[in-house]
Amino acid sequence: MPLSQADAHLDHLSSCSPCYQDFLRLQADYRRRRARMIFAVAASVLIVAGITTWVAIQHHSGLQVARSAIVDLRDRSTPRGTQTPPDESPVEIGSKVSRLEIYLPIGTSDGAYEFRVTTQNGDVLVSGTGIAKIEPGTTLLEVDASLSSVTPGLYVLQLRKVGSEWSSYALRIR
Repeated sequence: MPLSQADAHLDHLSSCSPCYQDFLRLQADYRRRRARMIFAVAASVLIVAGITTWVAIQHHSGLQVARSAIVDLRDRSTPRGTQTPPDESPVEIGSKVSRLEIYLPIGTSDGAYEFRVTTQNGDVLVSGTGIAKIEPGTTLLEVDASLSSVTPGLYVLQLRKVGSEWSSYALRIR
């Protein structure tokens, strides 16, 4: 109640001990309720901020899943056909990769290329196209290739200039 309305009761409150005790108890209850309310609001704000931060990190991590991997074939020969050379170690990339930056063997020309990842039996798992560009000292082919659905293991990476034969390289997905 406003102080102007309480003025009539102040004389009694200051002279009656049981009423004054009731007043102190009510005042303490009010302060506890108010402190709990402030605590609840602060906790709610922190929870919302925490959840928002978590969602932002998850969203950002989701974008980070769109990682690039470098496949360096510059020191490898250009094998023809769908069989990989038996003496070459496999190229290794992670399964969370969604973009490949492929450095083609030395002497490879630029232009439109096709790529695919196949099983050892030749079943195509991922395929796509890209344009290879000659940069100082190398030919770079960038392709979008979501490998998240491919289980880790040994596969074959196949590349070809559009209209040419496939070149095959052993590929290990981790």
